[in-house]
Amino acid sequence: MDLNSISLEPIRAKTVAILGYGNQGRAQALNLRDSGVQVRIGARPGNGARLAEKDGFTIQSFEEAVKSSDIVMYLFPDQTIPQIYEQTQKFLKPGQSVGFAHGFCYHFKWIEPLESCRYFLVGSKGAGAVLRDAFERGSGLPGVYALDREEAAFETLVQSYAKAIGLTSHVLLKTTFQEETECDLFGEQTVLCGGLPQLMESAFETLVEAGFDPKMAFLECCYEAKTIIELWMKYGPHELTQRISPTAFYGGLTRGHRIVSAQTKTEMKKILSEIQSGKFAESWKKEVANGEVALLEERKRLKSSLLEKTYRDLPL
Repeated sequence: MDLNSISLEPIRAKTVAILGYGNQGRAQALNLRDSGVQVRIGARPGNGARLAEKDGFTIQSFEEAVKSSDIVMYLFPDQTIPQIYEQTQKFLKPGQSVGFAHGFCYHFKWIEPLESCRYFLVGSKGAGAVLRDAFERGSGLPGVYALDREEAAFETLVQSYAKAIGLTSHVLLKTTFQEETECDLFGEQTVLCGGLPQLMESAFETLVEAGFDPKMAFLECCYEAKTIIELWMKYGPHELTQRISPTAFYGGLTRGHRIVSAQTKTEMKKILSEIQSGKFAESWKKEVANGEVALLEERKRLKSSLLEKTYRDLPL
């Protein structure tokens, strides 16, 4: 795909409703507006609505935003989308395009698609704040998109949307709702939000329990994770080995497999199986119904942890 050939004209000819003005909603709304796209903001009274007004948008009800737009973006957390979708589904018009930043609710059938509408996802490989920052610097992030049907004009429109929010400066991959959802969940659980944070915390605790200064432990096991990832992404896995010391390379080579072992990969396969079977989605649905108690407890634990205190004490 020639990303330079993607035009903004198709999306500029449409009106986009952004439902939800949180992390992702705000970034996409601002980037769209800066790209010359007509944007409607649908939001309930609260912090999001106040921020949107501060950013210069006129707030509409969900109903007004849906009725006055060609494209409707549901940019809420996964657990919130079904409720908002159910409230607004009756206002969707035949031929309208319905979009998401993640395929979870569509893939796991937490919403009921209408035959008369077209559904798509456009997802950035980074949080909304990162997307906005990259856009303002004249750059962007890698992104993916998926369609519920193969229509050339529809695909052109979705690609144009992706360009307008800043996803065509690096990589824009065509995927499916299933692939995006399952890969995204797997990456979050095994690396980004599960494996890596827990690995850093466990290593930090090991050094502290052995009597080392918490600040020293944090710099070695947490802060340097950021720098090594930046090197890895800039130069690749092979070139990285020539930009770290031979001692570090040898230590990782001979000890790393004791942390990420064959058993680790076996567990990764189990996690992927739980995602693909829908077991994780059902577990998450129960957690939401239970008031997200596990999430609240973990946030409370982290807030009072030595790891958090050490992070706050360091001028990084």
